[in-house]
Amino acid sequence: MVGLYDSQGVLRFAGRDHDDCLAYADLFSLTEDSYSLESVAVLPSPLSAAAGDSSFVPVGAVQAAAA
Repeated sequence: MVGLYDSQGVLRFAGRDHDDCLAYADLFSLTEDSYSLESVAVLPSPLSAAAGDSSFVPVGAVQAAAA
């Protein structure tokens, strides 16, 4: 799970599946009307493809406004 605030104060995080993203939203006690789920298309980067590292492939993301 990866989570970062962007320059607009929006918390964005990505996980391997839908349930990971919902669990992260629950961790921050976010209500369903305070975040959105989006599918994220992931293209393999040359580095990860060369290293054969496919252990983290985000398939969903949650965006929540900072409180």
